[in-house]
Amino acid sequence: MRQARLLAITGLVTLLLSLVALVPARVALPLAGVPAGMANGLAGTLWSGSAQHVTVSGIAAGPVRWQLKPLRLLLGQVAAVVDVRLPDGFVSGQIALSLGGDVAARDIEAAAPLALLAPSAGPMGPGSQVTARFEQLIVDDGRVRTAVGTIQLAGVVLPLSSLQQQLAAGSYSVSFAAKDVPPDQPLTGDFHDTGGPVEISGAVKFTPPRSYEVNGKAKARPNAPEELRNALQMLGPALPDGAHTVSLAGSF
Repeated sequence: MRQARLLAITGLVTLLLSLVALVPARVALPLAGVPAGMANGLAGTLWSGSAQHVTVSGIAAGPVRWQLKPLRLLLGQVAAVVDVRLPDGFVSGQIALSLGGDVAARDIEAAAPLALLAPSAGPMGPGSQVTARFEQLIVDDGRVRTAVGTIQLAGVVLPLSSLQQQLAAGSYSVSFAAKDVPPDQPLTGDFHDTGGPVEISGAVKFTPPRSYEVNGKAKARPNAPEELRNALQMLGPALPDGAHTVSLAGSF
């Protein structure tokens, strides 16, 4: 009798979730608190739908498509597989929002012009691009708690004001293998170049809310201009391998 009652309750909950998920997207999103004008051109249902145009934090995207996972509501999560088109880019993967406010993402792939994400970062090269692949990413109240993945930067021109001519563009990679980062600890990752006039490697540290610190080594490649070698000399005496110590901090 107890098992039959449990099965009946489970079936009823599943049916209710299914009915809710079948509500048209144009009706469900306003009821869910999505501001008017944030999403336009809504089609489909709350379960499986799309929006032609979405604006978030000043960034316009579209079309945006989603496939809801209703049974995850039983675990206290709103989860969906999403596909977002950006100007010259995209974001796709599985994203879940918990009742506690955590945002958990899995199998994330993304690409976009670097200027779209960091418009105030200065000259970065006309074709500068950022791509990201994360197996797992969990953000809790603005703090990254878990990050397992890689960010690639391509077409980046280092802003060295002491040079009379602009450097050739370079490419860089930042990898993270951080799980369950304690609240009082920063998020750390490893970085290195993947091509360009400067051979560089080291560690990067992010501290909430938006501070960063970079420590590593930089060395001009054999074909780099002499001006670059002179600029690196300003960082201090060269190490035995010819590299110079790099240390900088700031916010974004």
